[in-house]
Amino acid sequence: MRLKISVILLLLGTVFGSAVSAKEITIGMGNFEPYYIAKGQTGIFADIITAVFKRLPDHEPKFVFGSPNNRLWQDFKKRKVDAVSNLFDSVEIDGCRSDPVFRFRDVAVTQKISGIALKDIADLQGRKIIAFQGAKDFFGQEFSAVAEQSSYSEVSEPRLQAQALIDRRVEVSIGDLFIFLSSLQKMTKNRAEPTGFRFHDILPVTYSRMGFHDVELCQDFNAALKQVRDSGEYEEIYKRYLNILGHSPVPGM
Repeated sequence: MRLKISVILLLLGTVFGSAVSAKEITIGMGNFEPYYIAKGQTGIFADIITAVFKRLPDHEPKFVFGSPNNRLWQDFKKRKVDAVSNLFDSVEIDGCRSDPVFRFRDVAVTQKISGIALKDIADLQGRKIIAFQGAKDFFGQEFSAVAEQSSYSEVSEPRLQAQALIDRRVEVSIGDLFIFLSSLQKMTKNRAEPTGFRFHDILPVTYSRMGFHDVELCQDFNAALKQVRDSGEYEEIYKRYLNILGHSPVPGM
């Protein structure tokens, strides 16, 4: 009996000892659904990060939700957080960049009633365009040059893009397909259905990264991320949220 009690106490000590010794890592998180969902500490990006850190038992992620892209990167530069999600390659920071982590499916969105046809990025030139913070640099030189020759603006909240398009203050919204669909679902005024829009698949598939101040943790994160990908869990996370939003209106998605 004493032996059994001793074994149980040893096991409990091991479990609680590991939990206590795990180092808390504060991670700057964004403000756009379905990639970041503060309620429930979830979303595509949060679920991917959580899956990776499950393979890093010595570290415990603590999410700080609600920041637009520029604020995320500034907080990381000022060391207000230990790590940052959704780090674009175009953003200059000191720190370790992870392997590509977060996949986007960016599209150009127009209202069907406008009759606008877009076959490539060059067709955007001269249009009234709205995009997310950092998009001008994120999509590279060709897109940046088009933006310079157009009526172009960037906003910190995705819902503002959808609303501007619905109100016809812009002709084209540039951003992730799932984010746009999620924004439509959450509108309470002037609601619009996805069937009223055209989704032009003229932008490349893009990825963003994690940024870490701790180089060793960054390397460990990369190794654990590979395990998540190899196990199939990475794609399952994307599929789960795709099902929540419904079938994609873009062929091949």
